[in-house]
Amino acid sequence: MAQTTGAIVGAGAQVEYSLDAAGTTGTWVNFSGYAAGVEVSGGEQVTGSQMTLDGDAAIVRGANKTEPFTVTVSVVYTETDAQPFDALWDRFKGAAKTVALRWSPAGGAGGAIQYATTDTAKTAPVLCPIVSCTPPSSAADSADPLMFELVVECADILKTTIAT
Repeated sequence: MAQTTGAIVGAGAQVEYSLDAAGTTGTWVNFSGYAAGVEVSGGEQVTGSQMTLDGDAAIVRGANKTEPFTVTVSVVYTETDAQPFDALWDRFKGAAKTVALRWSPAGGAGGAIQYATTDTAKTAPVLCPIVSCTPPSSAADSADPLMFELVVECADILKTTIAT
């Protein structure tokens, strides 16, 4: 198989959040100018194993079910009203501790792939629980911009193609 020429560089990704996503509607805020990275973990298939008295290896089976996904976004911290930390912190500290996230590794242009937090229906982006929204840590020996992390858990990840 020939080496690919279609590799995508993550430095041009687009990431957005919504506090009111409902199916295919909602207001989306592009905070790519604040976000420094998106990390996705989880989603492993549930498996089980059992050793028997005979044989030297376990019986292993998959359940065809997957664990929840965790999406972590590292974001530049600011103290300006309505910017990402202010909006997401207020949401996390309020009664509705939910947010929808969507991101496009190739930058969000028409025809690019987009991923979004979703539920078991897997039909549209949905609001999902905010696990944490951490205020920034500080270090006296660093001139780096302060960062905060937004961690969201969702039942699944929806993969779609952005309309052209």
